Amino acid sequence: MTTAFNQDVIHEVKDRIDIVEIIGGYVQLKKRGRSYVGLCPFHNEKTPSFTVSPDKQVFYCFGCGAGGDVLTFLMKREGLSFPEALAALAARAGVELVGEEETPAARRQRELKERLYRLGAIAASFYYRILARHPAGAPARSYLQRRGIKGVTARQFELGFAPDAGAVLVNYLQRQGFTPEEIEQAGLSLNRPPRGLVDRFRGRLMFPIKDSRSRVIGFGGRVLGEGQPKYLNSPETILFHKGHHLFGLHLSLPGIRKEGRAILVEGYMDMIAAWQHGIDNVVASLGTSLTPAQARELKKYAREVIIAYDADTAGQAATLRGLDILAAAGLQVRVLQLPEGKDPDEFLAARGPEAFRELVAGSQGLMEFRIHKAVSEHDAGTAAGRKAIMTALLPYLRQVRDAVEQETYARLLNRYTGISETAILNDIRRPEARLDRAVKTTYIRDGRAGGTAAPHQAELFLLRAYLASPALATRIDAELGENWCRDQAARDLVAAVRERRRENPELTGPDLAGILTPGREPQQEALLARLTLAEDLGPVEERAVNKAIRLLKLQQLRRQSKSLWLALARAEDTGDQEQVRELQGKIFHLQQTINSLKLGRGELR
Repeated sequence: MTTAFNQDVIHEVKDRIDIVEIIGGYVQLKKRGRSYVGLCPFHNEKTPSFTVSPDKQVFYCFGCGAGGDVLTFLMKREGLSFPEALAALAARAGVELVGEEETPAARRQRELKERLYRLGAIAASFYYRILARHPAGAPARSYLQRRGIKGVTARQFELGFAPDAGAVLVNYLQRQGFTPEEIEQAGLSLNRPPRGLVDRFRGRLMFPIKDSRSRVIGFGGRVLGEGQPKYLNSPETILFHKGHHLFGLHLSLPGIRKEGRAILVEGYMDMIAAWQHGIDNVVASLGTSLTPAQARELKKYAREVIIAYDADTAGQAATLRGLDILAAAGLQVRVLQLPEGKDPDEFLAARGPEAFRELVAGSQGLMEFRIHKAVSEHDAGTAAGRKAIMTALLPYLRQVRDAVEQETYARLLNRYTGISETAILNDIRRPEARLDRAVKTTYIRDGRAGGTAAPHQAELFLLRAYLASPALATRIDAELGENWCRDQAARDLVAAVRERRRENPELTGPDLAGILTPGREPQQEALLARLTLAEDLGPVEERAVNKAIRLLKLQQLRRQSKSLWLALARAEDTGDQEQVRELQGKIFHLQQTINSLKLGRGELR
């Protein structure tokens, strides 16, 4: 089957399907007005915040932000690709899928991928048979036995052994009908003239890396004797991109979905040991620094991630990098603190799964971890140390908007440093660190768990106005610039709307949503669903649009002001008086503009 479909076919399938009937097969729904509500299947909740609209044929959870159409629901709930979800619904609706004509290049690409998936599966089976039965696999069997890995676990992960024997895998794959070019494209061979192709992995314990659909996309290999590197991964291929995948996800996906959270470890053995001990929601970041792509992959299935990296210095540094990346992806983040010198594999072997679960239950929240980290790195007994602690933490503390949370962290800091809670709260809440009171109370509060929505409420309101009216869209761009959205999904959506309106300038709301929805990124699907069910945002009136524009403009100006103040501090440190005077002038004029907008004297009045 081809993977590109005519848009008319997609709309016909969706028109014939009752979204309430489909989602009702997974969620107990109750009618409320013109919509249906139930407990969200994508995160744990006690009060229903999951809404399905039969009129608009979309769903949205006001708790976790998941949303989209019926295709999006199936993709997210069942882990299907867009073509697979469409095929399932088409079969149910009795619609024959007619694919758009596939180009020769697209067909060759698809066929090559299918060949490489098959090649990877055969290679993994070959390595496993050597580990399980061949005399050459004895060193790997002994190693796994010493590490406490059972035979059933090795079979579940299809662990294997690559013998140090030149081209044994290459020769085997060629006998199975694969060409030298295909073996090289799979990343399993190296060209060594005059010998020709030889096996890339030799003398290594092999870890097949699989995607969420259990297809082999690459391998990791651990050397068992002398040699470097200790771990070797497949090179970048048409199937394998190291920074995009997570080891063990294909097995842990049900556990992650059930709990709504994932435990993230660094290495293959950490993940395998945790799985063997019954921790069924654990994945590994392939032994490398966590990447934004891996964080986005986790975001598809979990709302919370617990980092359980090694307790050594390198592991702590990796934890700090991972915190920011996971938080930026919109995930709740906690940190599991292992005893010094331990990794998850060693801890589980020594203390067992119940002790590990206790560490999970006692894991620190993101801000708690930052506070403990800052306090451990500076001497809270000196004035300089206390100042350093506050300097390190204030940028993060000022991002906390909830007053109760602010007071909680102030008490914690007071306990560690002796700085009064009042002084800490004054630093957090000083005027330049918060929004103007008259402006920040204008817009709706979102019920999303864990804080306010992303994008910001004013931005969300302007997005609705942007879809509702081409004239308002033009005005918003003129006032705020074309890059006025800070959220990536919102920026992509605005760009898509502009593109569509070049073809049809009068497209608005529902018509736009229908064109934009099929096959888009999950974040955009959820955003469109949220905007479609946006009665709580209030009517799109000129006064409300003016106020939203003013708020975002104030935020833009404050970000500019912050940059200028930082530049001024650097100029003062270097003694560049000319630059100091120039920056002071810019800050003065910018503050005048901010004050004018705050008092309603700007052009939006």
